[in-house]
Amino acid sequence: MSAFIVFFSALIIFPLVSLGQFQRVDEDLKKYDEQIQFLITEFNKIKSDSSDKEWVKRKLSHMVEADQYMRATWSLPVKNVYSTDEAAYFRNEFLLRNNNLDSQNTSDIKQLLTVFRWFTISEFGEEADAQAWLIVQHADLDLPFQRRVLDILTDLWPKNETSPKNYAYLFDRVAAAWGDPSKRSLQRYGTQGKCLGPKIWEPIPVEDFDLVDQRRAEVGLNSFDDYKNLVKEFCF
Repeated sequence: MSAFIVFFSALIIFPLVSLGQFQRVDEDLKKYDEQIQFLITEFNKIKSDSSDKEWVKRKLSHMVEADQYMRATWSLPVKNVYSTDEAAYFRNEFLLRNNNLDSQNTSDIKQLLTVFRWFTISEFGEEADAQAWLIVQHADLDLPFQRRVLDILTDLWPKNETSPKNYAYLFDRVAAAWGDPSKRSLQRYGTQGKCLGPKIWEPIPVEDFDLVDQRRAEVGLNSFDDYKNLVKEFCF
């Protein structure tokens, strides 16, 4: 297969925004739309060449930049002190944008993976390996794809060609099946859970929970209690 791929990411179609009852929320959404489109437009000024590993690294960095900007935007209801109705309106409108961007990033990395089996540490470096993992970690709308990549990382992490921590996080993400909880299975490392209230976080079911710290140590993760104390701070 040719190493040259056409990427259909020149534009992302956003939901229409009309200023109305929730004007300041609409204005925040408009700013988000404009920033995402700016990132896409600027990156697309670079000629795509998936045979060029430096271009691939820049593509991964671009996807992660958009991903992280999008996820940071979820904090706007707290940051801007939205009312209950404003927050509900924002969540409904922004979920469409969340899924839109995740789907585009998933499509783009799947295309890259027709050229490379994975972005191994020896070939691409630790940063590219981590960035690619993050995009797959967030591909919750395509569980079969996440499972396929997990099979690859299961083979690579004992060879130091991918981060063992990221392998563990993806194992649990696949088990969590956030996009389709009917397919959920037991996680192994206790990384996936839910906020049940302000600063209250609990994991979804874990296989042999008494052994979770042992398994976490094997892949370089801190103790479960330390992890839980960290992630609960993100529960509002």
